[in-house]
Amino acid sequence: MIVTTAGRATSQLVAIAKQLAASYDLLFKERNGVSLETMKNQYHDDLVVVGKNKLFIATLNEAENIFFHPNLAMVRAKRMLNGEEDPLITAAGLKEGMSFLDCTLGLASDSVIASLAVGESGSVTGLEGNSLLYLIVTEGLAACSSGSLHFDQAMRKIKTIHTDHFSFLQQADTNFFDFVYFDPMFHSTIDTSNGIQSIRGQALMTELTPELITEAKRVAKKRVILKDHWKSERFRTLGFQRLKRKTSQFHYGIIE
Repeated sequence: MIVTTAGRATSQLVAIAKQLAASYDLLFKERNGVSLETMKNQYHDDLVVVGKNKLFIATLNEAENIFFHPNLAMVRAKRMLNGEEDPLITAAGLKEGMSFLDCTLGLASDSVIASLAVGESGSVTGLEGNSLLYLIVTEGLAACSSGSLHFDQAMRKIKTIHTDHFSFLQQADTNFFDFVYFDPMFHSTIDTSNGIQSIRGQALMTELTPELITEAKRVAKKRVILKDHWKSERFRTLGFQRLKRKTSQFHYGIIE
């Protein structure tokens, strides 16, 4: 990845971009008025673009830019505040003070909802194996302003780690987290999942294996949770009890 700035960059913006590059051990390149496409062709790499109050990634092989947006999580949070149940919170049994490990962080919507549920006394840790997604989500969680103090606090307290989930679980202590959660890319796509489609080209397609689930069961004190397409065979092959949702295209599965 190469860090650069938006087209019209002030000295302050350049300084911010350089600091970001240093934080992630990336190369910084001046924009010098050229287009992002020209820069991608010149350096043959993905571009992290720092703009005024925005950050996005112009990927080398994708037409759409990737940026952090908590839109879906905000919709779910408003429903929770109105007294409605969130399917993840119900499936997991998340409560104040509990700990939650999200092994497939993605754009962090589920982690934000989990963070709201466990509150200040709880903890949420998110693992992301893709360096692009890790950077954009880590920075987004730290800087995004939703207009809701409660929501922003939930984002800020999520701990993100750039690693693959199997290695992390192998090294984690037994019963270290109350819940271990997986939301892998669905084998069947859901047309309405615009946020997921925007990152599908970057998401790691690592398959869940029995060995991985064995480690997850060791690390989880209470439950291992799987979110997957309703047609998925993973529930059966990996030993999850499926919690069917009649009106939804995805279901949850649990292992106590």
